[in-house]
Amino acid sequence: MAGDPFNSADPLIGRKLDGRYEVLERLGAGGAGVVYRGRQIHLGRFVAIKVLHQHTASSTEWRRRFQREAIALSVLAHPNVVPVTDFGVDDGVPFLVMELLEGQTLAALIKEGPLPLWRALEIARQTLRVLAFSHIKGVVHHDLKPNNVFLQELPDQADHVRLLDFGMAKFVGAPAELTRAGVRIGTPAYMSPEQLKGAPTDETTDVYAAGLMLFELLAGRRPFVAESPEGYLAAHLTAPVPSLAQVRPRRAHAPLFQAVVAQAMAKKPAERFKDAYEMAVALEDVVARLPAAVVSVVRAEARRKPTPRPRSAAPSRSRFWPRVMLLVTVAVGIAAAVEYRRHERAKQAKTTEVPAAQPPKPSLPSPEPEPPTPPPVKVQAPMDPEPPERPAQPDHDAKAAVGARDPWRAPVPRPLRPIRDRIKRGAHLSQRALVPVYEFARKNPDDPRPWLLLGAAYAQVDWFKDSVERYLRAYQIDSTCRGDPKMLADLLKAAAHPVAGPSAARAIRDIYGVEAIPALEQALEHHRGDREATARLTRLRESLPH
Repeated sequence: MAGDPFNSADPLIGRKLDGRYEVLERLGAGGAGVVYRGRQIHLGRFVAIKVLHQHTASSTEWRRRFQREAIALSVLAHPNVVPVTDFGVDDGVPFLVMELLEGQTLAALIKEGPLPLWRALEIARQTLRVLAFSHIKGVVHHDLKPNNVFLQELPDQADHVRLLDFGMAKFVGAPAELTRAGVRIGTPAYMSPEQLKGAPTDETTDVYAAGLMLFELLAGRRPFVAESPEGYLAAHLTAPVPSLAQVRPRRAHAPLFQAVVAQAMAKKPAERFKDAYEMAVALEDVVARLPAAVVSVVRAEARRKPTPRPRSAAPSRSRFWPRVMLLVTVAVGIAAAVEYRRHERAKQAKTTEVPAAQPPKPSLPSPEPEPPTPPPVKVQAPMDPEPPERPAQPDHDAKAAVGARDPWRAPVPRPLRPIRDRIKRGAHLSQRALVPVYEFARKNPDDPRPWLLLGAAYAQVDWFKDSVERYLRAYQIDSTCRGDPKMLADLLKAAAHPVAGPSAARAIRDIYGVEAIPALEQALEHHRGDREATARLTRLRESLPH
């Protein structure tokens, strides 16, 4: 590290902030601050530390903005926001301590070339969800751009969006001295017309930037390309929104998204979506109108991306390894078939000791000498939360024959106990707190309970679309787990939601069918005063067999 010119001249490298955090190396820098990799001394935990530049640390205005970022991040407890774990001042240097992320920015990913449709949509939808949450909490980001969208790799998700840098954030209704009119704040390529004019801003300012990013994700380039800030200023103020069909003619479904982009990028704020939530609903409506074949590819590819793959030490020119992989695949397929038949015979036994048959499952990790082979086979089957085959199984009597059971009657594995206890108490868990659950799911691919916990955890923070996907994975692993005490209730909450509603309704039809009607009637009664939620639940009720 000593020979690294990026770090060698930095006086903070090696310094201990407040005697608690050791600064190890510089990770990146922006206009106002620097982010370092650090270590929490007492716990030995690696963290990200953000401090102000020396030339801005003495500025009262920049210190206010820095403090405002800490406040904004403390308000925004959401899986797509990096949590702030500490804030302090060391010898006049204010610093923020955050979770250390691994991955890359969206800007870096876009530089690699145009993204497949499934990946572009997944990133856009996550970004709009967290932006909508921010707007609900009264926070306008003010500097939304690909450099501030971080793509974190998780065990089950390749592109988990984390929204960064709330240093320019504006609180709705904030005092005028913190958000002065007449001052341009932001990045020219992603600034709205009102920002460029120095006019007042609100949630529609973020909507404009979200429209720019959605265009870039779908087209592979920015809607406006200029060589100077003045060029961007002129384009944002006067140039019409380019046509996605013309910029990306090979993307057959691009015209479907043009209306969403055009409304988001309207020159007048009053003509845009009023906030990110409204834009997210509009985008989901377009996705719902995509041909079924396209949607199935989107889901399959989105799930396939993070699936673990065996790694080879070095490329081989011979045919030896392909043959070995073929033999391994065949062997695993045979083993899976044998396991499936054994599992079916166990179901048909109909003994009262079915729950007691669960204890042997903890022995599944025993084949650890060959871990790379089973996970891809066992995990890929539930990767698609809404597989094409499921709608072709409307046999609700078959569901009743299989029966439902509460999977928590069996002994709860030790790694899941504290998480389950916190969820039962109604705690809101961070993404970091859920890492042990993902790890357990990876090591125990035949156990639906980690996915049930994840579904419940996401439902408790109103992250319903992801909650539905986790519940579907649990059901695909073991269809009897639909007896989980929270599963149907959470799916019904999601079914009333404007964004997650369609996927939740499909899940309820596929998993429960007519069995959901009593709980659905209660949900209709609960939402009686909400006309839109009632309409969604009524449509679900009418779609179920009578």
